[in-house]
Amino acid sequence: MCDRLCMAFSLKELQALIQLRDDGTMIGPNYVELGTKLKPIQTYNALRNSPCPVLLSEKHIYDGIPSNSTVLTIMQWGLLPSKEIEDKTKLKYRIANIKKEKLNKIKIFQTLLEKGNRCILVCEGFYQFVFDNKLRKQAYFIHLKNIFDKRRKCENIQPCYIAALFDTFQQSDGQVLYSFSIITVKTPTNLSHRIAPYMPAIFNSTEQVLDWIDFDRIDMNEALKLLENHEEHLVIDLVSNYVFKRSNTGPECIEVITKPTTEKPSTTNIESEDDIDIKIIDKHIEDIEQQHETELYQQKKRTLSKTFE
Repeated sequence: MCDRLCMAFSLKELQALIQLRDDGTMIGPNYVELGTKLKPIQTYNALRNSPCPVLLSEKHIYDGIPSNSTVLTIMQWGLLPSKEIEDKTKLKYRIANIKKEKLNKIKIFQTLLEKGNRCILVCEGFYQFVFDNKLRKQAYFIHLKNIFDKRRKCENIQPCYIAALFDTFQQSDGQVLYSFSIITVKTPTNLSHRIAPYMPAIFNSTEQVLDWIDFDRIDMNEALKLLENHEEHLVIDLVSNYVFKRSNTGPECIEVITKPTTEKPSTTNIESEDDIDIKIIDKHIEDIEQQHETELYQQKKRTLSKTFE
């Protein structure tokens, strides 16, 4: 589960931090505007539907480009599928997170995997809002360990590369909106007692990043094997309830505290829309999954009928 994101880097800072290997040389990706030309934002408290920096294969944009060519762009967090949306009121409830084991059970995500619509969210880290045994919420900021640069003798921030799937949706004005859903996997066992049982799938190396993006070279079955977290790479910081308020977007959101600041649900300043949205989205995913299972059943039924004709 991913409740909020930390995206304080500017595009130039990201391009400097993201170093991908190209013909033996480490280079930063080019920036490309897509469709609706979403503008990047810098915030320590990004909500669902926020524009976010994403890496993807340039082949998705230009014909004739190899799939291992990578670009940086901006997409909206919360997948808006290009098809299967009959009830327009559901457009508000986009799919922000999807569990790895559900990818092959829901037609929308099966199709995206088959098309190679794999991308990577780049951010400093993410937040989880976790209930304790007294039904009080506590915020955690989860990120990767900084890397020590021996040459410069200082620590370098290591951006999180998070696995995602994207789709395109043509809006009423004719513009194309690019949106994505974060893929979540089971939290490492030794960490699951502290945070939620599921968390975003984070890649540990640039090699894994390139493998996920290069959909021609790495098929979807091999790509799915990359989705696994390792606790030795993760840092879990206890942070205050300052991040609960959506309008709080400054660095105070990630300030580490030593004691929990949980409050009773009735008095906390967590905005309940977060919880309501999550429940509705989960129900929406269940509806889509059920629709897919019904379609498969009807297809098998038609096949059997033809067999006995």
